Amino acid sequence: MADFNIGKGVYVWQPGTIEGGNPEGIAGRFEMAGVQTAAVKICDGFKVLGGLEPLIQTLRNHGIRVGAWGYSYLNRAPLQEAHVVADACHRYAPDFYLIDVETEVEGNFGGARMFLNEVRPATAGLPLGLNSFWNVRLHPTFPWIDFLHKVDFVCPQVYGHGIDPVGKLIVSQQSYAEIPGAPDVPMSMVAGDMHTFKGKRPTPEQVTQFLSAVDADPFIQGVIMWAADDTQTPPDLWQTFSHYQWKSGGRTIPPQPLGWVKVKAGGGLWIREAPSGAKVGALAKAELAPIWSVTDTKWGAITQAADQWVFLGDARLVETTLDLSGESLPPSTGLELYEARVAPSRGLNVRDAIGGRLLRALAVNTIVRVYEEKNGWARINPARPEWVSATFLSRITA
Repeated sequence: MADFNIGKGVYVWQPGTIEGGNPEGIAGRFEMAGVQTAAVKICDGFKVLGGLEPLIQTLRNHGIRVGAWGYSYLNRAPLQEAHVVADACHRYAPDFYLIDVETEVEGNFGGARMFLNEVRPATAGLPLGLNSFWNVRLHPTFPWIDFLHKVDFVCPQVYGHGIDPVGKLIVSQQSYAEIPGAPDVPMSMVAGDMHTFKGKRPTPEQVTQFLSAVDADPFIQGVIMWAADDTQTPPDLWQTFSHYQWKSGGRTIPPQPLGWVKVKAGGGLWIREAPSGAKVGALAKAELAPIWSVTDTKWGAITQAADQWVFLGDARLVETTLDLSGESLPPSTGLELYEARVAPSRGLNVRDAIGGRLLRALAVNTIVRVYEEKNGWARINPARPEWVSATFLSRITA
């Protein structure tokens, strides 16, 4: 497979749940998170999904590579599903296509062969990837060999759901490499999770560890994280993903907001022109928004211009990454002093105060932003007390 510089990527399932479906808003959010690649869903079964041209073109205008994916069942009319995939790919011309096939295809060797024999010549020249289970050993009746003889790469869904995602990545690589009689198909990218599934979800630390592990692997070109949709991703995991600086040719992460908010209220949340001011709009349930500044009365500005505000003080209505416990809030500007890189090969501990309780560890070469220095320590979060020893940071900017 050609080098597509996949880098740091996201799935897009339902674009309407991100920034109200506005293509410029979606592209702007992705740019702020340093997204290099978006895999957009373009078909499902017998249906080509329509109206995606403005989003795809806008993402490309912003320098974001666009791949595609679709879910195929193959249990009723696999030839028709192959035609749908081909039609969708011809319509949207993605840089690559991920064939998402899962439980419905287990044991269906005939349907898989019919589908693949039709879709492969119908998409000649387009890199096709198998986007399926993370552990081959757990699915012995899946038609692995049939798919691997037709696809150009694999992209396993390494969803840890809070259980050792880096360990699962290693097992995934081993299980694909051990398929008897399989051709040598590269694992050019992997899918990771930053969502909640049946009450289970990774921690921010696990998301960072997974991204770091993929980033450091010389054989994997990038990661596609499930998912960018607001309905899928909690605010702390989106914030963690956004803050991660991809090292292998990644986009430079721009200044980040103080935090993020997600609407819990069924009726949504009013947006006002100023704290307690006139209503100018609303955020829908499950919608994510950045918080750029905070007042001492717990109103948060969701625009850098501070012309749109929402109330953050009611935990029944919103979930936020900001600490609004009543303790003194950090400066609302969130201005950074400098950027730095974690120097020790063993990594660097993050603590909840100067010399305080251990929160997590940062891998070597992780890029951090420093917002405050005190007694040889550096605060690396604009909104929460997260401190590291400044001695072990190597400055990047003055």
